[in-house]
Amino acid sequence: MLHELESVTSGDEYLARLPEFDSDVAKLKQSAAAENKVLRFIGKVDIPSNSVSVEIAKYDYSHPFAALKGSDNVISIKTERYQNPIIIQGAGAGADVTAAGVLGDVFKIAQRIAK
Repeated sequence: MLHELESVTSGDEYLARLPEFDSDVAKLKQSAAAENKVLRFIGKVDIPSNSVSVEIAKYDYSHPFAALKGSDNVISIKTERYQNPIIIQGAGAGADVTAAGVLGDVFKIAQRIAK
């Protein structure tokens, strides 16, 4: 789903085509609800495998990602040292500030992975 949008050449084109996928997202949401889950848009950074990804995923209501409200952000950090992930959650700074901060962090991670 939405892979067709990977080839768009501008933000305007992306936003113009996004409504084409409303029914797909609605079906995914219904599927998650039938499984007693919620959908969340998440990004993953896997340092050992040098990979990053972004996806829409289903989460049980008991998962910290499912508890998000409004503009809250949550980060789950998994390490070899801790059996349970470290959870950091709090209010977001708003769409523009958060997007700029996340993008800056992604660039820093990419620079470190490239070394």
